Amino acid sequence: MSKRPDLYTSYKSETAIFPTTVQRFWFLVLVLFSLSIPFIFSNYWLLLITTSLLIAIASWGLNIVSGYAGQVNLGHGVFVGIGTYVSAVFGGVATTSVIGYELDMIIWLPLSGLVSAFIGVLISPVSARLKGLNLGLVTLAIVFIGSHFFSNLKFITGGAGLGRKAAKLKFLGVDLESGINVGNFVFEKNHFIYYFSLILCIFLGLGVKNITRSKIGRAFSAIRDRDIAAEALGINLFKFKMYSFAISSFYGGIAGALLFTLSGGVEPGSFNLLYSITFIAIVIIGGVGTVLGPLFGAFFFTMLPGLIQSVLHAFGVADTGFFLNPAEIERIVFAFFIIFFLVFEPRGLWGIWFRLRNYFKAWPFSY
Repeated sequence: MSKRPDLYTSYKSETAIFPTTVQRFWFLVLVLFSLSIPFIFSNYWLLLITTSLLIAIASWGLNIVSGYAGQVNLGHGVFVGIGTYVSAVFGGVATTSVIGYELDMIIWLPLSGLVSAFIGVLISPVSARLKGLNLGLVTLAIVFIGSHFFSNLKFITGGAGLGRKAAKLKFLGVDLESGINVGNFVFEKNHFIYYFSLILCIFLGLGVKNITRSKIGRAFSAIRDRDIAAEALGINLFKFKMYSFAISSFYGGIAGALLFTLSGGVEPGSFNLLYSITFIAIVIIGGVGTVLGPLFGAFFFTMLPGLIQSVLHAFGVADTGFFLNPAEIERIVFAFFIIFFLVFEPRGLWGIWFRLRNYFKAWPFSY
């Protein structure tokens, strides 16, 4: 006798990451397609996709502390910057002005996340005593403090306006900077960064999914909804707020370690207030408090400039001296979407995807 589909018969099956065969099938299809992307798309689109994956990882970090734990964080970009400079110091080349140890990627990549997490733990006691606007002002101060250190620690960052080279891509002793020939295909540096980013995105994305379904995730949700009630239920606010900042900072540091290896260099002015606000906008557009939302928002944010450029060139606007340049149009469109999702679709792109999925899932009886 066959059992009814989607009818869970055990707690284990109900809490599985992919509870149905259909979900497992499409996840496998998506992974196989992702593995083939370097062979299908040009370097330009490969660069955008890689950037999207890394921004998604950083956005997951912000979503954990703000979307799930409900803690206002306006300084997430600083932790991305910390991860970037840790990787640049331990994986970069030393010059007369900056230090560098040229260590293997297997060392500087996790170290970038751990150092960022450690800094996140140091500021977590503040979050245990403050919330809402007051906590937001403290994290805003972190942006200015971070910008000051980034600009003045010249032996690490190279100084404002100058910067330094990012970490070298060396994995298990193999230098990947110049690429590797495999048959008739040349695996370039960008290909390796893409595959590393894809692997990290899959595992860290599944990590977020697991966190939200664990005891820690449920404690985050309780603190977000009503911290006084959560404390009355026996939830240690200090401990779990510390966890949220540590995990969030770890994700930001891991993303920052690889993000600037794409361009090859990093400048202290990159990690300003606007950079941190960008991550907030990505989470809002994607869907606050959801697993897939930051991924959707990251791809939307990264692909939007390319789509706008294509549209402007298709209509000949970019070449006719239009009173707004493409960068200004991009910012206006992005701001419009932030307002649109805040007003009309608070659940962001994830909310739209969720409704479309349920509509077609129930078709032809959807109404």
